[in-house]
Amino acid sequence: MRFGPAAHDIQRGALFRRPASAIAISQCIALTIASQDSDAQTALCGVVPVGQYTSGYFCQPTAGNAASLSTTSGTTFSTTAGHVLRATGVGANATLNVSGTAISTSPPSALNGMYVQITNPGGAAPASDARIVIDGGVNSVTAAGAALDAIAIANATSGSSSVVVTQGTTLTIDNRVLGNEHDGIDINASGGGNALVSHSGSGTISTLGGNGVWVKATGAGNAVAEVGSGVSFVVDNTDTSSQGNHAGVHTRSVDGSSQISNAANVQAIGRNAFGVFAESTTGNVSVQNSGALTTNGVNGFGIRAVSPGGSVTVANTGAITTSGGGGHGIYVTNGTTGNGSVSVDNRGTLRVGTTADDTGSRAIYVLSQGTGDVSITGNGDIVVTGSATAGRGYGIIVSAGSGHASVNYGGSIEAHGNGAGGIRIDAASAGNVDITYTGARIETFNSNANGIYATTGAADGTVTIRSQGTIVTHSDAGGGDGTGVGAFGIQGLSQGAEVVIQNTGPLIDVNGSGAAILASNAYLGGLGHGDVFVTNTGALRARGNAQQGIRTLTGTGGQSIVNDGPIQTSGASGSQGIWANSTGGGTVSVANTGAISTLGTGSSGIDAQTTSGTVSVGNAGAISAGWGTSAGIQVNGGTQSVTNSGTVAALSDVAIRGDAQAAGTRFNVDNSGQVTGLVTATGATTTINNTGTWTLRNFADTTGSGVKDTWRIAANSLGTASGNAIVNAGVLSLAAQPTTGIATFDATGAYLPLGYQVNTPSPGGPVQGQLLGVRTFTNSGIVDVSGGGKVAGNVLVISGGQTAGNDGGGRYVSNGGRLFLNSVLNEGGANSHSDMLVVDAAATGTGGATRIRVSNVGGDGALTTGNGIALVDILGTAPSASDSGAFTLDRRVVAGPYEYRLFRGAEDGSGTNVWYLRSDREPDPEPLYRPEIAAYLANQRLAGQMFVHSLHDRLGEPQYVNEQGFNMARTDDRASDKPKSGWLRMVGKWERSQSANGLFNVRTNAFLLHGGLEFADWSMLSETDRVHVGGMLSYGTANSNATAQGNPAHAQGKVEGWSLGAYATWYQNDEHKLGAYVDSWVQVGWFNNQVDGDTLDAAKYHAGGFAVSGETGYAIPLHGDWVVEPQAQIIYIDYHENDFTEPNGTRIGGANSSGLVTRLGIRTHRTWVRDDGRRFQPYFTFNWWRTTTDSSVSFNALPLGTMYPRDRFEAKLGLNALLGKRWTGWANVSGSWGQQDYRQLAVRGGVKYTW
Repeated sequence: MRFGPAAHDIQRGALFRRPASAIAISQCIALTIASQDSDAQTALCGVVPVGQYTSGYFCQPTAGNAASLSTTSGTTFSTTAGHVLRATGVGANATLNVSGTAISTSPPSALNGMYVQITNPGGAAPASDARIVIDGGVNSVTAAGAALDAIAIANATSGSSSVVVTQGTTLTIDNRVLGNEHDGIDINASGGGNALVSHSGSGTISTLGGNGVWVKATGAGNAVAEVGSGVSFVVDNTDTSSQGNHAGVHTRSVDGSSQISNAANVQAIGRNAFGVFAESTTGNVSVQNSGALTTNGVNGFGIRAVSPGGSVTVANTGAITTSGGGGHGIYVTNGTTGNGSVSVDNRGTLRVGTTADDTGSRAIYVLSQGTGDVSITGNGDIVVTGSATAGRGYGIIVSAGSGHASVNYGGSIEAHGNGAGGIRIDAASAGNVDITYTGARIETFNSNANGIYATTGAADGTVTIRSQGTIVTHSDAGGGDGTGVGAFGIQGLSQGAEVVIQNTGPLIDVNGSGAAILASNAYLGGLGHGDVFVTNTGALRARGNAQQGIRTLTGTGGQSIVNDGPIQTSGASGSQGIWANSTGGGTVSVANTGAISTLGTGSSGIDAQTTSGTVSVGNAGAISAGWGTSAGIQVNGGTQSVTNSGTVAALSDVAIRGDAQAAGTRFNVDNSGQVTGLVTATGATTTINNTGTWTLRNFADTTGSGVKDTWRIAANSLGTASGNAIVNAGVLSLAAQPTTGIATFDATGAYLPLGYQVNTPSPGGPVQGQLLGVRTFTNSGIVDVSGGGKVAGNVLVISGGQTAGNDGGGRYVSNGGRLFLNSVLNEGGANSHSDMLVVDAAATGTGGATRIRVSNVGGDGALTTGNGIALVDILGTAPSASDSGAFTLDRRVVAGPYEYRLFRGAEDGSGTNVWYLRSDREPDPEPLYRPEIAAYLANQRLAGQMFVHSLHDRLGEPQYVNEQGFNMARTDDRASDKPKSGWLRMVGKWERSQSANGLFNVRTNAFLLHGGLEFADWSMLSETDRVHVGGMLSYGTANSNATAQGNPAHAQGKVEGWSLGAYATWYQNDEHKLGAYVDSWVQVGWFNNQVDGDTLDAAKYHAGGFAVSGETGYAIPLHGDWVVEPQAQIIYIDYHENDFTEPNGTRIGGANSSGLVTRLGIRTHRTWVRDDGRRFQPYFTFNWWRTTTDSSVSFNALPLGTMYPRDRFEAKLGLNALLGKRWTGWANVSGSWGQQDYRQLAVRGGVKYTW
């Protein structure tokens, strides 16, 4: 491949037009001087006296004698003919020493300003040195008229030639003579010796149609130019008669080296005007530049270096600016006749080209046509400007022959123009290609723009690209198949050997057909036998149509893609996130952890295909693919595997597609992440292992708008292979419909199990999923047919066939998993309304039955009719098709007061292919109630009556005050009348009861802590009566265990309560401390209640209430110091709790309870007094309690109650004791009984301290 204008093709010889003309000129000079010296010059060797001269001086001794001519500071020359200062050696050295001298020439026949010449007198001339030294002062040469060079040396011997301008010396050259090859400093070492220009002084060198410094050597001679930073050049090439290749500094050799070391600034104006130019035929070329180089003409290069047969080295740290068409910053060619290498190191800023440049400018351009290696390094920033319609502008471009080519660059690159590129290497026939980019950014503009592009035409040549920077292209056209002009971020192509691309940059953003990253070894008909490796950690954005994030292509070679960065494509079609394709059966491996987003049709997130080899895709990222024929992950090959631990979805709702082009042999899917949509295959034996979440859905974008619009039956087919299997250890779920967004609802292909119309898919209603072609479905995870919604009627069909509703010979294997269904818990039968699972046959594995979890969605509960509520439909009709242990309930199913249980087959025992819920009890069709009913009723009663008590329960024997040593007499000191006391008691109860209808039983344990403070006023109606007034606090807790007849489940009730109250008691206190008493109290309570049913979520609720009590009794003495005391008590209770809904949906209400509790009792006791004054009073009490409070709770508006008997009887045996002056105590144990098998045992104890 050839780059650049033909005028600079070294094979055409254009660069070597100068030597022939130079030889001719030198021959003419000798003749001209001979004819003009006698008229225009004065012969003198030695020192020219200081003065002002109108003619020049020359020194030409006889042959064999050295020539030497010198000037001193202050000397000026203004001549019109011949050379101004000339030293000619005939077969001998010649030297010209100049200091502080000004020279000007004018028409008509002026020649060189300073000229040293060594001629060959004939025969074997000795090597003679030619030398011009400008040392000190301010020196100038102004040439006009017919002048040739300002300063020149012509040496026909093999001696050295040199022009030296010393440091501190000023030299100004203005050679503005019209015509070609009018140079500032010109050395022509035609005899094969070395040539050197060393300018370390200062000053400006200006030329019109010539070089600033022009050093030529023939044979083995070296051409060297060294120019310091104090010098500046202006090279004007605008004269159309003098537009040869001219430069500020120009060197040329044949077999020797051509070397430039330049620190001067160069301004090159016009066509073919360069900054610096070093060339050699077979020798090595070296350019070191730190000066600022500026060109503005067509083909105006900053640095030009040429060696067809040698090596080229360029090192630049200066700023280079070109603005002409085809004006390259650094332009190197070599290799047509040898194996020389090329090395370019750029540390300077390069700005090349203009918007009018339709030729194509390149910042660094290397054309190597031999067998040598090419290396480009550096970190200087690059900006290339070009035409948007023609030409190709590149930041760095290498056209290599058969050697290795490498670029290791760290500067930013910006390139404008049609087909603009950041970095490009083309290796024509052999050798490896290696690009490493460590800069911050590559940005290219206009159509067909590329970031990094590398190709090799060698069958065994490898391509390696590494990039750490941002790459952005702005393009809009291209083929994208490796053979056209596609727009790419990174493109690596070989004709068969290995391709490696590693991108660790933060972003590749491309626009146009192509790819953010393309790696192919099947380029231009290559066999693609090598492997391709792509590694990416950065963000990839592909904005054009038919443009991928990562694209790989091989023949028989393998492919490995590892992507850890986000990928986004936005093309309308064919814009995959990752597209890997092996046309010859190679192995394809894709590992992705990045987020991938695509939009178009045929734009899968990952598309990995091979003809007959192995394809493996591992995904841990989030994939969201396009519409139409797109899939989240698409694979094809002999053996296909997809391992997902991320998320996979698509606008098409095809999450994973196997057998994308043709049926393979095996297709394995392992999902531990989230898959949403369909997973399909055609002919490969397919195995899906799901340990994550698979949401089965078919909700697709059918218009390409980017928004899903059409809902269909989620018919998921694994094809026709007989070994297809799904192993679910995770969650397989149907998707509920969204509340908005469905423009088209298509129920075509729906199956209605048992003909139930309520299972018809409809907008806002049930949905249906079908897993077809599944010969074995093993469930040890969760199958969620409800989809997390609140609608009943969804259907999931799992079948080995391809038609839902037909027995396809498949088998559902229960292995300890669960099945989630929504059901309307009603009477069932003809009104059965539930989600359903439909399978060909059901079997039980080692993990046991599938546990069905039923959620109630609106049913109030009822006694089921007919066969009940259908949950599972077995399509196989043989009895063996439905294993009796395949299904069981995961937890209890309750609604209202009813308990539903799972049955296999019809009510009459016929048929085993349908599993039903029924709420009746076998064998009679009686309701099956839930035990929570008893727990709620127990909580109601326990909370309402938790703090009920009598006087003697609260205080024991209240008449011990006199015996405690307090003064009971009336005095004016009222403080003595009011002894105070504090008391505390505890109660423990154990009771049981059953409902009046015998369906419920409850057992309760209760505990009460009750305490208070009181004081007494001893004079109310008489001298002996007294009144006690006090306040009290209570804390109580009760725990119940409830059961229901025919139901193995249990329920637990819990009440925790607090109360605040006050009491007042009047004692008659006759002379025997007997007589009447009246006791009253009032309490307000707060309660936290809870009911826990087996396997059901706890129901927690709050309640409150108050109670008011009035009690009276009369103590009557009997024989033997016994006392009998009849008692009566009436209590009003008002208990209230708000209605609430259980987690299972049952509405609990109607639990408020108010009414009277009455007691009639008799108490008898006798007191024994010890010698130490202590008193003990055993007693016995018998009570009849009667309760008329409300005692029912409603379940979904169905009230149930009568958990406890209305009447109960209590016998109590206790002891009161006066323990000391200030302490009293009491304790009792009681037993109660009544109808409904009611039993209670209570233990009470208390103490009181008085002061």
